[in-house]
Amino acid sequence: MSVLFETTRVKSMELKNRLVRSATVERMGDDKGLPTPDLLRLYERLAKGGVGLIITGMTYVSPDGKTFPAGAAGIDRDEGIASWRALTDHVHSLGTGAKIAMQIAHGGRQTTRAAIGQQPIAPSAVKDQSNFVTPRQMTEDDIERTIEAFARAARRVKESGFDAVQIHGGHGYLVNGFLNPYTNRRTDRWGGSLENRMRFVSEIYTRSRKLVGDAFPILIKISAYDHMTRKGKKGIELGEGIMMAQSLADMGIDGIEVSCGIAEDGMSTLRGKLPIDLLIDDLGMFKNNALMRFVMRRFGNRIMKTPPFTEDYNRSAARLIKQKVSVPVFAVGGIIRPSTMEDIVTSGDADYVSLCRSLIYSPIFPRKIQEGSREPSGCVHCNHCLFYLALGPLRCYNGKRIKKV
Repeated sequence: MSVLFETTRVKSMELKNRLVRSATVERMGDDKGLPTPDLLRLYERLAKGGVGLIITGMTYVSPDGKTFPAGAAGIDRDEGIASWRALTDHVHSLGTGAKIAMQIAHGGRQTTRAAIGQQPIAPSAVKDQSNFVTPRQMTEDDIERTIEAFARAARRVKESGFDAVQIHGGHGYLVNGFLNPYTNRRTDRWGGSLENRMRFVSEIYTRSRKLVGDAFPILIKISAYDHMTRKGKKGIELGEGIMMAQSLADMGIDGIEVSCGIAEDGMSTLRGKLPIDLLIDDLGMFKNNALMRFVMRRFGNRIMKTPPFTEDYNRSAARLIKQKVSVPVFAVGGIIRPSTMEDIVTSGDADYVSLCRSLIYSPIFPRKIQEGSREPSGCVHCNHCLFYLALGPLRCYNGKRIKKV
């Protein structure tokens, strides 16, 4: 039997294999942020496809943390618990053995006034060059309110029947905004030293743990590094990311998913070719500036300097973190071959393999691996699935462009 299909445990959660569906924004929430039938069907396909753990797309903890005007999922009200419970009951009733966790998040400065109806908030008023939003610096009241929103969301996750909760601490969203020295310029107890910058997530964890109990798994996704130094800015470098992971493990976090990047660093989170024509023609980038459209069409990939796709691009970061922590480590990022997945586990670089675009392309990829397939994922890494989220729900486009969703 492949090492990928060993039974393991993360605290109270037993997993039938080491393959995880990494949190992926779906835009399948209704106008109240509750799950739609489309979302239920998506998770059913994933469960039947053989994955051991499904982590939901980022789910906002408060209305000012939404990232899309429509389609965003939320866990910000007790009234929604019954709807989420129906979803988890359905996943568990399928008899596949798949577990499901919810990722809770706040968009921070990586949202817009159109999405939340007000100026976005962040640790500091640092303009986001990816969406041209300048957030409002959070007050002490804002910080207190948001920490409490995360903790109450974690309690709702448990009451909704999920098997675990994952805090989104990466990719430039609010928790990462506090951790990152580029986006956190504060000089009070919430900024400056790494210890101070970690205070926000530490408070979220402590209050969440009190509400969910000792046995319920609390996971976190982090950006262990970003590429802001290439832009002459001080972001999170890997050495600090490792220390950050150690502190998270020491405080009691039950599992760490190792990712990278923020939106502003050239989309290092995604890798692969940036679909410039899609951005210009389909999404209306620079629609009122003909010169910029021409420049971006000709030189966009050079200007944006998007890192090229390479397989398992966060593996070395996961390995270095795994050497320093005793809690389970989840590796994510361009892992496309079964042989690579097995080697990641057998070498001790990580305990679990998280998949994103491979499962957008084919939810049954894990089942194929279990049945003996050695073929890599068929995903072509066009990134259309993620950029077209601006227009509609998640699906695979397999390198094909559209004009309407």
